[in-house]
Amino acid sequence: MSTQHLEQPPFDVSFDLDGKRVIYLDCRNALTCSKETFAAMNGVSVDTVVAWMQTGTIPSVKMGRPRLVHLAQIRADLAKGKTIFAQGDYADE
Repeated sequence: MSTQHLEQPPFDVSFDLDGKRVIYLDCRNALTCSKETFAAMNGVSVDTVVAWMQTGTIPSVKMGRPRLVHLAQIRADLAKGKTIFAQGDYADE
């Protein structure tokens, strides 16, 4: 098995539906991503992403120790026509 060392996003380590660890070089198909990768993808600071997660502005999931951005939920909501992500939209998750 070869190891890839990448210095810049977009890349992330996540898990597939079977719980297997996956390294995504392109997060378009990832179910989740780290706050650092999401910040880089959106051109905002990591602190901003943390605030969005804490206020329920974007969906997140707890996977072990870290809390990850729930990309699959964001994509599903965008596909349903959601255009604005407001504070509290994901507060119950």
